[in-house]
Amino acid sequence: MSIMKWSPLKDILTMQENIGKIFDESFRNIQGDWTPVVDIIETDNNIILIAELPGINEDDMEIQISNGILSLKGEKKMCNDYNDDDYCYKQECSYGKFCRNFAIPASINHTNIKAKLKDGILKISLVKEANKNTKIIKVDTE
Repeated sequence: MSIMKWSPLKDILTMQENIGKIFDESFRNIQGDWTPVVDIIETDNNIILIAELPGINEDDMEIQISNGILSLKGEKKMCNDYNDDDYCYKQECSYGKFCRNFAIPASINHTNIKAKLKDGILKISLVKEANKNTKIIKVDTE
């Protein structure tokens, strides 16, 4: 019988990975079947949300703003390029329903929001309004 070297750090890392997978699965069930990646960019006049949605048509998604939350919901359907008798050797693409929610500032003009889908990239442009309630407070020194 050979002597095996025990590495407690390796066991802890393995346990951490397993716990991470459990949390990932739980979060995925709350959010949907998959989660599209998103970039959010702020310019002087706009907030631009860019989402990667390959294979999704505009009819398969819904964009909604309510109570300061921008919701992006939809479903990526599996393509029908194969027959029922065909065998799938590998499936890495994600399919199913998704839902992403983003808090947006109160300074967004809700009447001038534009969304454009091109080549699987969704761009939502939110126009910022000048905040009329902003007050500059001067700090006095003693």
